[in-house]
Order: sequence, then C-alpha cells, then structure tokens
Amino acid sequence: MKILVIQQKMIGDVLISSIICNNLRVAYPEAQIDYLVYESTTPVLQGNPNLDTVILFKEKHRKNKKEFFKLALQIRENEYDLLIDAYSKLESWLIVLLSGAKRKISYRKKGRNFLYTTTVPFESFPKTSLGLAIERRLSLLKPLHLPIEIDPFPKLFVTAKEKQVAITLFENHHVRKDRKTVMISLLGSEKLKTYPLEYMAKVVDAIVQNQDVNILFNYFPKQIDDATIIFDACKPSTKENIYFDLLANDLRGFIAIMNHCDLIIGNDGGAINMAKALHKPSFIIFSPWIEKKIWATFEDGKQHMSVHLNDFKPQLLHSKTEKELKKEALSLYQEFTPDLFGDKIESFLNQNLNTILKPNITVHQKKAPISALIITYNEAENIKSVINDLDFAEEILVIDSFSTDQTTAIASSYKNVKVVQHAFENYAAQRNFAIRLAQNNWILFLDADERISEALKDEIIETVSKKESQSAYFFDRTFMFQNKKLRFSGWQTDKIFRLFQKDKAHYASHKIVHEKLIVHGSIGKLKNKLIHFSYKDYSSYKQKMIHYGQLKAQEEFNKGTKPTLFHFYIRPLYQFLYQYIIRLGILDGQKGITICYLNALSVYVRFQELKKRNSY
Repeated sequence: MKILVIQQKMIGDVLISSIICNNLRVAYPEAQIDYLVYESTTPVLQGNPNLDTVILFKEKHRKNKKEFFKLALQIRENEYDLLIDAYSKLESWLIVLLSGAKRKISYRKKGRNFLYTTTVPFESFPKTSLGLAIERRLSLLKPLHLPIEIDPFPKLFVTAKEKQVAITLFENHHVRKDRKTVMISLLGSEKLKTYPLEYMAKVVDAIVQNQDVNILFNYFPKQIDDATIIFDACKPSTKENIYFDLLANDLRGFIAIMNHCDLIIGNDGGAINMAKALHKPSFIIFSPWIEKKIWATFEDGKQHMSVHLNDFKPQLLHSKTEKELKKEALSLYQEFTPDLFGDKIESFLNQNLNTILKPNITVHQKKAPISALIITYNEAENIKSVINDLDFAEEILVIDSFSTDQTTAIASSYKNVKVVQHAFENYAAQRNFAIRLAQNNWILFLDADERISEALKDEIIETVSKKESQSAYFFDRTFMFQNKKLRFSGWQTDKIFRLFQKDKAHYASHKIVHEKLIVHGSIGKLKNKLIHFSYKDYSSYKQKMIHYGQLKAQEEFNKGTKPTLFHFYIRPLYQFLYQYIIRLGILDGQKGITICYLNALSVYVRFQELKKRNSY
C-alpha cells in the first residue's frame, strides 16, 4: 500500500500534520508512507521512523510551472493508493488532480470537493482541548476507520549526538545547573505576530522576579536588533539571568537546545509547537488577529496555557473580520498589556517549575465576595473562557448534568473551581440547586456561552462593594451570531437577571425554560453589556431551539393547555413575523431569516410535543 500525505506550509503545520503519518504507520506497518512538504520545514521531520520518503516542494516548484508539473508527474508515477491532503490550497489541488491516486481524502470546502473521493467537515470550533489544528488533522483519518488508538501528539526525534552538543553549549556558556531554564519565544514570524518589544521585556522581568531561573532568547541572527532592544529594556537584575548569546546554528540546533530547557513562554509560532512536541510546558501570547482556538493545542490550564486579547477585552475585537483585525493588530497589541495576564504566567510557572519562589513579589487583587455559578452540559469548547472571565469571584461553582465530553475535566483543572454533578430536571430547578450550594450572598450566574468584558467586570465588583445595593440587577446582552453582532431580530433589547443577592431572590419553579427570577426588593440595571455567543452554527442552534421547545411543552402541559390548529400554525407564523417584521429581523439579512425561523420552529416543536404529552 502506498500513501502520500500533503502539507505544504510552515514548520508548525508540517509538525502537526505529521501525526497523520505517525498514526498511519501504526495502522499500516508495511505501507510506504511519503510526506510532501516545503523544503525549509524538513528539520522537524528528521529521524521520524514513520516516514519512508520526504518529498520536497522547493522554491523552483513555486516559481516555475514546468518544474511544478514535473514534480506532479513524478508523484503520479508512484501510483499512490491513498492520498491525504491536509493543505487543501491551489498548489495541492493541482497535485491531487494529477496524482491518479485511487482514494483521495481532504476537507469539505466549496468548489473543490470534486477533486477528492472522500471529504470531511472543516470544523469551525474545537470539541476537545486538543485544539482545532490537531482535531482537523485527525478528522482526515476518520474515513479510514483505523483499528488503533489514535495518538494526537506530534513528535520530534533528537539524536544522542544532538543532545550532547546542547549540553556542551550550555557548559561553554556557564549556564547554571542549579536553576531551571526558560526559553523565551521572543519574536513572531512577522511584526503582526510579535508581542510589543517593550511589553515582552516586562514579561521577562516578571518571570525572573517570581522565579530564580536561567533565561534563553530564541531569535534568528537577523533579528538581533529587536532581541537587543528587549534585552536592553529588561531590569539589570533580570539581565543577570539571561544568556543572550546562547544560540543554535540551525533549526536542529534549536530543537536540541529546547530539549534541554524546562519550558517555553512567548509568541505563538514554530518554536512553541516544537517545544510541545518535546513535551515541554508552554505559555503562548497570541496576536490579536490570530484565532486562538486553532493553535491553542493541548490546553489544560496547567502544562499548556495561552492568552489572547479577546480573553480580557472582547469588546475590542467582536464584530471585526480577520482582515480588519490584521489591519489593526499593532494598535490592538498596545491594549494587550502584560498586567492583564501576569497572574496567569505566575500560576503557569508555579505549576511547572520546582524552584523556590522569591517572597513578596506579587500583590494579588482581593477577590470579590461573589459566588459565580455556571450550569453546564457538554460545554468543553466554552468552559475555559467563561471560567477565565470569572477570575475575580471568590467562589466559582460548575453545576454539570453529567457531560459526556471534557467539560468537567477542564473545569476541575482549575484550583479555584468546584465541580458538582447534578441530574438535570429543568433550568429553574438546576439554578435553584446551584444557589443552595453557594457560600456567598452575592450570586453571579453565567451561561457557558456568555462573556464578561473588563468594563462589566469592574462594574460588577464596584456594585457588590457598595453599602447601598439593589436586590438584583439586569444585564443587557449583545447577541453574537457566528462571532458577529446581531443587531435586530428581537435581540436588540435582550436583558436578563444575572447578579442578585441570594437571600432576596429565587427562580420560579413553574418556569422551567427562560426561567423567571422572583426578586424580593429593589431592581437595578448595569450599564455595560454581557456578550452572548449563543449562535455558533445552524445545527447546534437548531438543537438548542428544539430543546427549548420541548421544555416549554412541559410548562404548557402543567398549565393544562390543549393544543389546537391555532397553536400549530398561527403561533409559529406569528412568532416569525413578529421577530422578522416588528422586531426588525429583516434588517439582519440572511442572519435575521435564520434566527427568526429557528425561534418559530421552537414554538412549533413546543405544541407538537404538547400534543404527544396530552395523548399519553
């Protein structure tokens, strides 16, 4: 059996896609497995026993059509039985078209599906903590139904000679052996992916302030001017721990040096991915225009952590396209100050370095006397972000109704989070159960798909600190439709209770969905809006609306409602027209049609389900 895997991209992509080859080797030990990559990326493949041939896509193949077609015809002569295209761009499409492979697998994308015998969904959101970059590659193996346990971890292979060269290099630079060594991914592949130099100096200062460690800078010789700027901006006490000139001559040399370090912190890129493949803990600072969900691989809140401006100031990014974010990246970077995530770096270092902390360095902000409550079921893709938004709360409780994904595992990885499993009866009952567990009088409820801006966080803290406070507070919500703001369709005046005093409010038991808070006392409203990422994609929102419809049917059943033709046909139609015309869904274009239709569907499902219950 002959297999070709294609990944014509950068170092990180080639390394990640090598997991396809590694798993194919386990499943087909006798197969010929070839890997087509850019010539510059081959150092991350050296020593990999799972590859028979690394086929090089050279610069001449990009610039010369004749050379390109010569390569394509050479590939055709190999008569591959299986071709997996993990790149899926113009260069690979032409190779696939000419390959003559019997079976061709790639992602399902418009206008190119005819090239392949099998396509798989190109997912938009991660389902696990592996990250989209890993999940997408592994999805290409699913059509093969491999009879093995899939290994999702990329691998780098360092020779004994390379290890010894690194040891000698450390000795020649008199690197202290009694301290752990931290590699700093100092600079990104371009300016728009490089954390501001003056901020990076502050990050390095903070590391050395908190931990007595050796610091190595990862940079190319041509980047020495920028590296020098960062070094010069560091405090004198920090500079004493930096081995500025300890550099490798090539990429294999860097791999060997990284293998001798204890962890890596810095800009997203190939260095981070190589460190992960060497099983080194990583802390990534993402550029504002890069999607964290793709490259935040193996995030567990301990060994692998990352930060993005969107984690702290989502209002600066939402409703903006990737093109707009890229254009504004440098100005957005200025908003991404090191103090936003200083506590996270400290936590990361504490969990991954067994060194003695220097005393009295960091002063922690006092937690607000709030019990933050989250109701979950299969919210693995959301749970980290919502927990991170609640870092100001004295208590965080996750009430989970026996999720089947990684929700509870991720939540449990946070030391300040308590996870309680409780069977789901309805939303009102689940929320009242959560309230009974809360230790504080101030309750803050968040759904897993809701996010708090820094401004709203400050307003909440200020509100609960007042001597004279209301019994409960409404929040206005911004409804996000596939990461873009939905302006109308009935959501323009969406508001909901989220903050209240435990001894002055409870949820009405008869409202089992879109539950109603009964407040004993005065009511207020906060100025800043809660961000609601409810609509991820059509199928998930449709299932949510169907679920709500089924729960509302129980409410109607409890009230003794008898469904008629009016309920089956007029009510859904009225719901659609009300949201689409009266509530201006028409101004939201196709998004408005989608949202209004699905809400009307929920009404239809409600009375169909009610009909079934009445017939029992």
